Amino acid sequence: LIERKSVDDVANSLADGRWERQQRNMRKAQYVLGGGQDRRCQLCYLIEGDASQRMVHGGNVGRRSWNQTLEDVENAIESLPSKGFSVMRTKSIMGSMVLLSKIARDVSWKAKNGSIDATLTYENFLGQWRRCNDEVGDEPTLRRHQYPAAPIVDSTNIQFEH
Repeated sequence: LIERKSVDDVANSLADGRWERQQRNMRKAQYVLGGGQDRRCQLCYLIEGDASQRMVHGGNVGRRSWNQTLEDVENAIESLPSKGFSVMRTKSIMGSMVLLSKIARDVSWKAKNGSIDATLTYENFLGQWRRCNDEVGDEPTLRRHQYPAAPIVDSTNIQFEH
């Protein structure tokens, strides 16, 4: 499960309080998609852009009214692995699209060869997600659910990074 966010999106989510709620919702989705407590579904944030290049007057990232410093945004991103999320970074929208297409090819191959179960419909997923207790969205306490590696995709040849 991948959430793509620009560094501006991160700043905005921090400012309006969605950052933590979105993570809780992703962990609930992981519970449904990943076999319950086993949590075999990987969670990943794809962060797009360089926060230092998105600073506005006053030293904030994104809109000045969001009041999010470069340090706030980078600290939020750096804290993700301890909360059970792997992190991938790209420099541009095109870089993100190339990376996501590689991941989609890998997932498609795994679904075709049966190494992952991709039979849950969106309606079934949503029904199961809604029935989950909020506690399943809590930050992981088991070490095996913390500090995951990012999906294995060769990002060294991604073009359109500029």
